[in-house]
Amino acid sequence: MKYIFSFFFIFSITINAQSINEIDINGNKQGVWKKTYDNGSLRYTGSFKDNNAIGIFYYYYKTGELKLEKEFFHNGTAAATYIYSKNGNLKASGLYVNELKDSTWNYFNNDSILILSEVYSNGKLDGAVKTYYDEGALYEFKNYTNDILNGFWKQFFINGNLKLQGLYENGKRDGQQIYYFPDGKVYSSGLYKDDSKFGEWIYYKNEGLKDTIINYNE
Repeated sequence: MKYIFSFFFIFSITINAQSINEIDINGNKQGVWKKTYDNGSLRYTGSFKDNNAIGIFYYYYKTGELKLEKEFFHNGTAAATYIYSKNGNLKASGLYVNELKDSTWNYFNNDSILILSEVYSNGKLDGAVKTYYDEGALYEFKNYTNDILNGFWKQFFINGNLKLQGLYENGKRDGQQIYYFPDGKVYSSGLYKDDSKFGEWIYYKNEGLKDTIINYNE
């Protein structure tokens, strides 16, 4: 009986070992998969069904700390992703669809404060991009269409007042652009055309009085 028990124990271990990194007769990955670095530490672990990633995959730094998590769905075509620094703080989060960035991606500083937010579609910037001060206040707002700057562009002082506002068209500054003093008064204003200053630009003193006028030739 002792020998029979030992046989089944060893057989069970063998079967479990064979279930790791399994490829079926059709060449598809099945079940639990694990990969290691050259130093033997775990690189990632996760599960496959018919060659499609399913559930949560964990990826690790070579030194053992958790690097990122990917939760796969839609037959492995989409993955909610969380990226971590070695100290465990969240660095970034977002969605991959067909291995391309999609929807909103957020990025954080070492204190886990949001410092950048981007909107993607099929791996290209397509929507609002917001940059923040380390303290959390909004610094800049831009808008992209198919990876090209388009629409309003705004920057803010840390007190929330506008620093500048302008427009982009097809990746170039176009139309009126206004710069402000921290107290909200206008510092300068004028037009951009094809990414260059155009026509009359007016510069003001902090008291609101005109200081300088410069004409830019076409």
